[in-house]
Amino acid sequence: MKCTVVRMMAAGLLLSGVSLIHAQSQEPSRLLRIFREDIKSGKGSAHEKVETAYVRAFAKSGYPAYIALDGMTGTSQVWFLERYDSYEEMDKAIHIAQTEPMKTALGQLDALDGELRAGERGMIATYQKDLSYTPVPALGPKARIYTINTVRIRPGHIAEFTEMRKLVNAAFGKSGSKQRRVVYSVNSGAPTGTYLILSAMDSLKALDAPAGGMSMTEAFGADLIRYNKLAADTLVSSESTMFMINPKMSNPSKEYITADPEFWAPKPKPVAAKPAAKPATQQ
Repeated sequence: MKCTVVRMMAAGLLLSGVSLIHAQSQEPSRLLRIFREDIKSGKGSAHEKVETAYVRAFAKSGYPAYIALDGMTGTSQVWFLERYDSYEEMDKAIHIAQTEPMKTALGQLDALDGELRAGERGMIATYQKDLSYTPVPALGPKARIYTINTVRIRPGHIAEFTEMRKLVNAAFGKSGSKQRRVVYSVNSGAPTGTYLILSAMDSLKALDAPAGGMSMTEAFGADLIRYNKLAADTLVSSESTMFMINPKMSNPSKEYITADPEFWAPKPKPVAAKPAAKPATQQ
């Protein structure tokens, strides 16, 4: 997990999901700081080992909690999500990472981690409540799967995108969808007009349509033609990626560990005792 001020400030989920960092917070955080790492093929296990070393370093420093999302679809990638309610809070986290001896420790780990990465990107995004669908209450520590839809819209089409979200959210409501979606607009680290639509669930079973439920086409009704027209005129690209939370690479809050210790901080399994050697038989 690369944490450099230059990369974050110059370059640049959930839903219920992003509220994952603080169990007591029902509303998604105002700001989301994201580190995306593209992992070289075959280096996933080695990358996980290095990231656990980051976790140990951060846990001793008072650095804010974060979760790690391991890609299940798409390219080999890991996203680290940090939530903040103000830029002042974010600034304090940067200060911790840039203060010795943490700065040197992270630099050494980054040298190891850099050998395993094919690319990286840092982003800062702002919560868009009006575009989100039932973002509270959060799933909290029980969330296991995330989907992140990265959408890019054409310049000057914010009003059209807003109308699209209202139409689809209305259809979600009519269909009885329980899939909460939290929308963030990326304001640094990605092309202008980039939005992240995050959703979290406790298992893949949540994706199964309920028997006898209304389809999205039925829920849209006559609005489907308008929605498709808006999408054709507004969207430059849209890519959905599914992730699994990786607790080993995450730095969870104490609230999360307390709520689900077996997942977030499992105790090492006891080593089986070796059977006592049989006494040698006399000849």
